Amino acid sequence: MKVFLQYLGAGLVILFSSTVAIAATCSSIKYSAPSGSSNDIEFVFDDAYKCGQFANGDWWVSPSPKASMKIVSISPAIDVVNGNNGFEVNPLSFTKQGFDSRISGYDQTLQPSLPLTLPAVGNFSIVKAVSFPSADTDCRPCLQYAAVLTVTAKPVLKSTVLFRPGYFGSSKSFIATEKITRRALKRIPITCCTEAKNVSFESIAARYKNVQLDHLENFVVRFLHPADNMPDYGADIARDNAVYLLRMLMSDFSFAKPVHKAALINYLQMAIDLRSMAENGATWPANGGHGNGRKLPILFAGWLFGDNGFRLSVLLSSFSEDTQIYYSKRAGRALYGRECTDAAYWKTTLYSSGAADCRDPYGLIDGGGYEIGASYQECCTAKPWKYTALAIRLLGIQKLWKNDNFLEYVYRWVDHGAWAIPDSCAPYDGIPDNYGKTFGPMNGSIDCIAGVGRFTDKDGLNVDGGGYSDILGEQMWDWAHAHQ
Repeated sequence: MKVFLQYLGAGLVILFSSTVAIAATCSSIKYSAPSGSSNDIEFVFDDAYKCGQFANGDWWVSPSPKASMKIVSISPAIDVVNGNNGFEVNPLSFTKQGFDSRISGYDQTLQPSLPLTLPAVGNFSIVKAVSFPSADTDCRPCLQYAAVLTVTAKPVLKSTVLFRPGYFGSSKSFIATEKITRRALKRIPITCCTEAKNVSFESIAARYKNVQLDHLENFVVRFLHPADNMPDYGADIARDNAVYLLRMLMSDFSFAKPVHKAALINYLQMAIDLRSMAENGATWPANGGHGNGRKLPILFAGWLFGDNGFRLSVLLSSFSEDTQIYYSKRAGRALYGRECTDAAYWKTTLYSSGAADCRDPYGLIDGGGYEIGASYQECCTAKPWKYTALAIRLLGIQKLWKNDNFLEYVYRWVDHGAWAIPDSCAPYDGIPDNYGKTFGPMNGSIDCIAGVGRFTDKDGLNVDGGGYSDILGEQMWDWAHAHQ
């Protein structure tokens, strides 16, 4: 039975001479970079092996029936001297990486030597990166492009109806596209929003086509995100992951249409990768806008697949949306801010430096010190969280989300803005050395020195304001709150 390969712009597409999906054979596999052929990634083998593509277009190759196979070369080649263009097999660390020396946690020992022999035992994710050719050490991001090749113990039959296994960690599971349940995605009429015509399913499919390399912890992950694959900043990621999901909830979405299907498949592939990270210990903790947007896709995928494993992976991880909002018994409401020391909270007010998203240590008002209602609270979380909350509501997954404080906070921000009163603490008097004397913590107590309030004039600041906003997200919010 013959198998043909046809080149269609961005890559190779397998065309079969019958409806039975039989693997082709490949002596090399190339991934085409959106930024141009100079950044293409090519894997070259010592022989021709069975190969094929997963539902999202990523490739697999199998040594079987041989006992092993060799990857002879991967281009562009690793620049050992400068520490660029690295690759890893089954990445497992969320603090170390072997892709680029300019990214924190660089460990050259994570790069296997070539030629690389892989046995026909187990499954392997070969994650290859292409670095920006620059001497700039403050690159954001430092990578141009990345791709994943999966080496499987056996040829993967009918792989085009399977998702690629998550790239992070050594455990590899194959999820069939038929696991997508018949849950109704069409929650919003297309007539709701004039902006819908400007957000195409083609653009969504393209946005998530390439691997979302996202496993390093904290702000360092921003340097890892390949420019061809994804935005570098978490606020962009959170906005995209919410708004593009909302777009797929509109009445014109049809899984029977190839481009619509590709949009959903690629989005779900990201969620599968995120699950592999979460269940292996990766976290996206509160830190300005960096860690937002990863929880929603994981829970959406679990809901759509009817797979409890996605929910369990969320319980093993930590997400910014959960750790940057908390319920204060003293204030009787959800407030903004991640946990910090008392001194760290006051640092922004005293010296205009330090973390600008620390919670109020006395649990009375929103965090951020003198930047309350501004900085990260306004610029980088408010709008992406608004669209996230809308997706949660429309999907009806509040119980899966398991954080009513987050939803309460979002609705309050939209209706009221910053929360700065009532406040019984003394304000900063302009003298840093008076910390703990005329303002700040009361001596020997976790409470504050009493006063008239710290930032009472900022109550209600930036109501429903925020950066990283999206026109479609705003229109869908307005429609939902007018009709439900």
